[in-house]
Amino acid sequence: MRTIVLTGATGLIGEAFINLFSIPRNAKLIIVARKKPEFALPKGVEVKLIDDFFDEHALREALQDGSEMICCIGTTIKKAGSKHVFEKTDVGIIEQLVRCCMELHYDGFHYVSSIGASIESNTFYLQCKGRAELAIQLGSFKRISILRPSLLLGNRREFRMGEKIGMFFSAIFRIFLQGSLQRYRPIHADTVAKCLLYRAMSDNEDTMKFESEEITAFTTLTINF
Repeated sequence: MRTIVLTGATGLIGEAFINLFSIPRNAKLIIVARKKPEFALPKGVEVKLIDDFFDEHALREALQDGSEMICCIGTTIKKAGSKHVFEKTDVGIIEQLVRCCMELHYDGFHYVSSIGASIESNTFYLQCKGRAELAIQLGSFKRISILRPSLLLGNRREFRMGEKIGMFFSAIFRIFLQGSLQRYRPIHADTVAKCLLYRAMSDNEDTMKFESEEITAFTTLTINF
């Protein structure tokens, strides 16, 4: 049985990933978080609480039983309160997880980034996401997955005005999002979660990057586990 560790469990994709374990699977799920999710967890899902992700000893203890990392950690600059705090979360914590997972000889690291992420981006948010991606790709993992979803569909417990506005206009102009613009179509969090699970359960030894429309295509595959 494969042991998957999830960080970023309280976000939209994190919750969708947890819900996939409502159906019994040949895998164990451990959630590592600062606080226990406020929603009901499927039977058998374990929670390990940690006060500080930068406490290397505590983090290593929390992660020691896993073999595949699902990282859905991410915030917004507005919620973080400053660019410095945002960078510490969206880059610093990811770098810390990469180091610890390598020390513990994890086989896979699977990360939810953002559409447009690049270290060369002129946008601070996307630049940070690009830096997190790079840190993961430099890690010594058998399997690496980088997912770059567009606007997410789903019932987010945390209200984000910008995201709601983007979803509204994307829905209206969806018919015009063809060809190279398909990558900007909204994608459901459940679809992203399935892609993460398929990758975490794979035996492939590779690095795969998924743009938004590629995430949808990947989850159309029939995979039994």
